[in-house]
This record gives sequence, C-alpha cells and structure tokens, in this order.
Amino acid sequence: MTGKPMSSVMFGLVAGIDGLGTSVAFAALVFSGTLAAGFAAGVSVMLLSCVILAVYVSLRSRLPTSVAQVQETSIAILASAVAAATGSMIAADPEEKIATAFAILAVSTLATGSIFYLSGRFRFGALVRFLPYPVVAGFLAGSGWLLIEGALVMIGPGTDPSRILQSLADPSALGILIPALIFAVALAAALRLLPSPIAAPTVMLAAIALFYGALVLAGMPIETARASGWLPAISDSGGLALPSPLWIVSAADWSAVLSVAPMLVSLPLISMTGMLLNTSGLEAAVGRDIDANAELRVAGQANVAVGLISGASGFTGLGMTLLARRLGVTDRSAGLATAAIMALALPFATALAAGIPLFVAAGLMIMLGSELLYDWAVATRRALPRLEWAVVLSIVVSMMAFGFMAGMAVGLAASLATFVYTYARLPVIRLAASGRDRRSRTDRSHMANRVLDENGDLVHILELHNYLFFGTMGQVVDAVKRRIDDDPPLRFLVLDFRHISGTDSAAVAGFSRIFSLLAAEGISVTLSSLPPAVKAMLGPALKSSPDTLSVTFAVDLDHALEDCEERLIAAECHEHGESDVAAQFVKALGHHPRLAALIAAMERLERKVGERLITAGEEADDIFLLGRGVVRVQLNLPDGRILRLRSMTSGAVLGEISFYLGGTRTADVFIEREAILFRLTRKTLKALEKNDPELAVLAHRLFARTLADRLTVANRMVTVANA
Repeated sequence: MTGKPMSSVMFGLVAGIDGLGTSVAFAALVFSGTLAAGFAAGVSVMLLSCVILAVYVSLRSRLPTSVAQVQETSIAILASAVAAATGSMIAADPEEKIATAFAILAVSTLATGSIFYLSGRFRFGALVRFLPYPVVAGFLAGSGWLLIEGALVMIGPGTDPSRILQSLADPSALGILIPALIFAVALAAALRLLPSPIAAPTVMLAAIALFYGALVLAGMPIETARASGWLPAISDSGGLALPSPLWIVSAADWSAVLSVAPMLVSLPLISMTGMLLNTSGLEAAVGRDIDANAELRVAGQANVAVGLISGASGFTGLGMTLLARRLGVTDRSAGLATAAIMALALPFATALAAGIPLFVAAGLMIMLGSELLYDWAVATRRALPRLEWAVVLSIVVSMMAFGFMAGMAVGLAASLATFVYTYARLPVIRLAASGRDRRSRTDRSHMANRVLDENGDLVHILELHNYLFFGTMGQVVDAVKRRIDDDPPLRFLVLDFRHISGTDSAAVAGFSRIFSLLAAEGISVTLSSLPPAVKAMLGPALKSSPDTLSVTFAVDLDHALEDCEERLIAAECHEHGESDVAAQFVKALGHHPRLAALIAAMERLERKVGERLITAGEEADDIFLLGRGVVRVQLNLPDGRILRLRSMTSGAVLGEISFYLGGTRTADVFIEREAILFRLTRKTLKALEKNDPELAVLAHRLFARTLADRLTVANRMVTVANA
C-alpha cells in the first residue's frame, strides 16, 4: 500500500497511539486516589470518547481533515470538579464515588454538547469571542496548573497543595516524580526540536520500553512493580469495561454533582473558546474561512453522543489536524484512520492501561500542563500590556492557592473590571465644537452669517458616541463643566445622541448633574437624535430638574443647530423683510450707487407655502435671491425617501452653482415659509453684460460673495471634524 492510503494509515497509527496514551493519562488524572478502582472503566470511556469524536467530526466537519480529540483543558476542569465533589463525600463508599465521577462526566459533556449545538444553531458562536482575552488566557493557563496538580495527586495522593507536597517527600513518590519529570522534559524537547510526526509516540514507547527493561535488569516481577505504585493497581487481563448508565444514575450522589455545578457551567464556555481559537488557527493555516457555527453544531452533536456513555467532551484539535495535512492526508480518512486504530485497541483497553507505567501518564500531564502554562501565562507577557498580563497571573495564582472556584471568581471579577476599564477609556465625545464652527445646513444672508460668526461661540455642541454608562459618563460631565467655566458665557448646549450605541440607568445620574448645572447658569439644552429608549430613561432626570431649565428636542443635529441659530439671530437682529433687500446688498457688497438698479433688474416673485420653486433636472437658467421666507432643498432617493439637503432663509442665493456650470438642477426646492424672491435670468444677465457691464459685475460680485461665505463655513466645519 503506497501513496495516499499509506499516509492515512501512518497518520492513524501516530494519532491512535497519541490518543491511547492521553486516554490513559486522562483516566489516571480523574480516577486516582480513592477513585482508583474506576481507572479501568475510565480508560475505556476515554478511549471510546475519542473514537466517537473522531468518527463523527470527521464525517460531518466542513474541513475534511478535522481530527477531534478529548481536550486536556476540559479534563483539567473535570478532574478538579470530580476531586471537589468526591472529597465532600466523606462517608461514601468507593463505588458511590466512582458513580458520582461518571455522573459529573456525563452531565458536563451533555451540557457542553447542548450549548455547542444551540450556539451554532442560533449563530451565537462569535459571542464567546467577546470574552476578554486576558480572562480566556488566565483560564487556559489555570487549566495547565490543574493538569500539573492532578499529575502530582496521581503520584502522591492528596487534595490540597500542602498534603501533596508532604506526600512527595516519600521516597516511593519521588521515585515516580523524578522519572515523570524526565519524561515530560524529553517529550517537550522532542515536540519542539524534532519535526517528525512520530517523535512523540517514539518517546512514549521508548519510555515504556526502558521501564520494562529496567524491571528485567533488576529482576523485579511486574506484580511487585504494581504493588510499589509503578503500574496502575488494576488487573492486566481485562478488556473493555464500560460503566452501566443505569448504575450511574442509581448509585451516584446527585447532591454532590450539584455542588460543583458552578465549575461545570464554566466548562462549555472554556471549551467553546478553545474550539474557536483552534478554528481561527486552522483558518489561517489552510487559507480559507471555516464556518465556526457549523463546526459548533457538529461538535455539539458528537459531544451529546459522548455524554450518553459518560465520556469526556472534546472538539477538533489544532495540532493533529495540521499534522494530517503535513503528512499529505487531505480528506476524511485522517479522522477515520485515527478512530480505526483506537477502535482496534478498545477490546484491550484495560490490559493496555495496566501496562503503561504511572510515570508516563503523570509525565504526559505535566508536559501538557506546562505547555498550557507557558503558552498562556509566560509567552503572553510579550503580547499583552502589563495590566492585562497581571489579570492572567491573578487567575492562575488564585487557582494555585485557593482552587478552581476561586480562580473562576477572580476571572469573572477580572472580566467585569476589564470591561469597565476598557470602555471607560474609550472616548464618548465624538466631536466638541462651537456654533461658530459647526453650522446647520441652512444658507443665510451675509448679515445673518456675520451674527453667527460673532456670537456662534455662545452655542456648544457635543456629539456623543459609543456606550454611555457610569464609567464613561464622567467624560461628558467634565466636558460640560469645562465649557460652562470658559468664556464667553454659554447660552445653548446641544447634546447629539445619533452615534450612541446604548446607555444604562447609571448614566442618568450624570445627565441629572448636567441638567442641574445648566439650570443654575440659565443655559438652554437641546437633545437631538434621542433614541426612544434613552429618552424614556432620561424622563425621571428631566422631571426632577429645576423648572428654570429650558429643554428642547430635535429630530437630528441639523435641526437642533438651526433652532439655536434662529434664536441667536432673533436676539441680535430682526428677520429681514422685502424692504431689507437693499440692506442685505449693502452688507454683502458695501455701499454702491447702482444697488437699487440691480434690484430693479430682477423679477419680483411671491410664493405660497408648499409651492415648488425649482425642479430637479430642469435647465438652470436663473438665479434667485430670497428676500423673505424660508425654502427647503431636498432630494428624492431611489427607495422613495426624501432627503433634506439644506434650508435657506432671507438673504440667501439659490441656484447659482448650476447656473454658472451651465447644467441642470440637481435638487428640488420647495417653499417652507411664505416667501418673496427676486429672480435674475440668464437672458437678463447677458443683456446687462452687453449693455450695462458695471451692473453685471455688481451681480457677479454678489454671487461670488455668497459662494465665498459658503466655502468659508464648509472649510471651518471640515477643520473641526478632523481636529
């Protein structure tokens, strides 16, 4: 057999031996101490779990070369949960404790499978990525410590670090610990230094061979080695030993299972994070996107099946999947060959487990745990800021000193603190500007523009964005206080909520403080683009604010600015009437003896509210000067909506750009308030250029001044927006 089939068989042997070794090690980790009698059944369950995961994921995954495995992270948490639950069962016999351990395995794996599937079914897979990276790293590093701690418990039984250390002082325990450490170092070195895929299985088989060679040289019988703790305390004549589900249900202490429920709740989230991290790594390695939600559904179904036999949860392994591709296996035979090799070992599971030295299982756990600790607690120092790295260390240290539950509590607290700290640092003020620099889309006369230039600083605009809560609201309060204390005295404050992603009730206290400050200074406030939900939350703050507070609501920032500008202009000068047209010309052009003649050359028009003055698409053959009233410039969008482009008030000039460019009108203009206009046609202007050049130049100066005013305001707004 050559070529592709041989590559699949070669990979299956490597992955199968690795699966057998880790199954024995995982079983030894969970079923140690008072649970040692369940070790044989534990090996069988772990090995069968690997077979089910490998077969199902291989057949259903969107990535054909996916190889699913029981993962060490979940085993570390499960071993800790089993130790905590059975440790509280002081009066229970070993059989009840073993049944409880299998019940914990079943519940956790069924829960993991269900959450995996539902997350994929409703496309929630990406949500777990919102977990703060330092918290995820801390849990993964802490899982590494749990593996090391479990290995030490395997060597010297105990339930807490002090008892473990005391038991390790025993010469027989040291006799297992030292070889385990040597094996762990050798295995880690082989994985890092040797590119060959058979490096790890070779080291594992070599260690077993050396052990049995040493027994032969020392003349020590195998049963003597087993009695001394070098080999598992089980018979080597047994085959597949699976626990009965009915026995588990009837014999387990379910109150003890419930006591570790908080630990089991964390397991699906950590497993999902690990799976999505592996998926991201595979995407980068294979150079294409992988549907994470589809992979979650497949892994969820596989884990539910595994949970029914009280097995351990797992998902696609990054290392083995990439190894299959390196060996040239590019189809589903990678997972199927792996499952086939492990299935062949199933009838001999107990015998194989009985023959693997304890130091090999312990050394494998120490190596895996050390790898997790190094990758997530040491190597991340170079990638994370000091504060985030401190979060990782705090979780690991808490697990070391006080156990998994304490580490989980620290992780949740760190997650909350990280969220608050991160979001509190995000700026929530998108733009802060005065009414002089930030104008509405309203064209006005030169006189009105001069009023806004001179008094626009009395208006202050704060465009808010991101999320408002107690951690970020202080930025808004401080910004308002700084402007109140600054010169000139503030008269109008505009708070724009268009870019707010959300707010919480704690932010209401901040707005209450702002409203009180404004009321005390007699400053009016306008709230624009206020979402209904936020408006409802601000209701109590507005009702409790002083009666002297003037509050206005606007549909958007443009209308809010327009209202403030109208109030400023009204306070400084009256609205222009028909008789003011000459005065507007004087303000724009200065005194000139021919101004009256220019007005006389224009056609006077009167228009009612709602009338159309300009239609998009028609020829631009005239220019309008708005003597009195308001017009609205709008655009009809393809979807039927109407977009308001700008408004124009008395003194504004309409249509001059299209007129000079010689094109067609680009927007519709409607009368919004009863208007008096003055119209200058192209025919009239050409006649002036021919017969009265001085008057024609005066008209061109007026229109040029209008364009210059608009450009000045636009440049100022662009400068503020990019500051």
